Amino acid sequence: MTLFRLECRTHLKTLLIWIVVVALLTFGLLSLFPSMKSMGLQQIDLNAMPKDMLKAFNLSDMAALATVKGYFGYEYQYVMLATGIFAATLGTNALSREETEGTISYLYAQPISRLSIVTAKMIANVLLYTLYWLVSMAVAFLACLIFKESGASVSGLFRSFTQLTFTGWIMGLTFMSVGFLLSSLMKSNKPATSLSLAIVFLTFILGVVGKLNDKFQSLIYFSPVDTALPSAVFKNGIEWKYVVTDLIVLVVAALLTCVIYRRKDLKV
Repeated sequence: MTLFRLECRTHLKTLLIWIVVVALLTFGLLSLFPSMKSMGLQQIDLNAMPKDMLKAFNLSDMAALATVKGYFGYEYQYVMLATGIFAATLGTNALSREETEGTISYLYAQPISRLSIVTAKMIANVLLYTLYWLVSMAVAFLACLIFKESGASVSGLFRSFTQLTFTGWIMGLTFMSVGFLLSSLMKSNKPATSLSLAIVFLTFILGVVGKLNDKFQSLIYFSPVDTALPSAVFKNGIEWKYVVTDLIVLVVAALLTCVIYRRKDLKV
């Protein structure tokens, strides 16, 4: 319990900063919707652009941008990338930070096993990410209510956000579990941020390639971001085949983290 509290306290400031920045960004993006709608976005002709390219970047239906759900679905996909980076960074820092800062010696002095260390850190970081994501979704939903077009269904919007909240939560936990796995292998947390960026953008690019060419469609399964793309979730609901894939990756990465960390030679 002491380690759990320490982990939460360590990341509290970072958590608050991320929440504030994402909240301001969300309100900023949604505040542009009324003026963008009045410009007649739905009348823009996209026929001159390759359909596969539009599909890859989730811009195949300009008419949808005239609704708050369609506009939010397109704009918020970039916030989803930032969310993935946040979750991955929590994971990649979790275990390697103790060796970098020398606090692993303090943990060794406590009556606590390595498995307990991993478990406490996982629970703490899952809680931190969950708080971040729930607040982010609440702010996004409120912003959509404020700036929605007249006649938009509030119940339909709430149902879509409920699905997005679930898929986004799974997406973040997937990135975090992979981050934990990398953290169990690293001796230092210095490359944590760059690794987090690489993981998120590499998997996102795999998803883009998978949508560009049907021959590589299976690559989408390696892109957790595609599990929770707002435009796709709002249009098609939850894609369970991607959710199940993420859950498998999550569980396998978590189990491997425990096995590797128990056998790891730690710097004390």
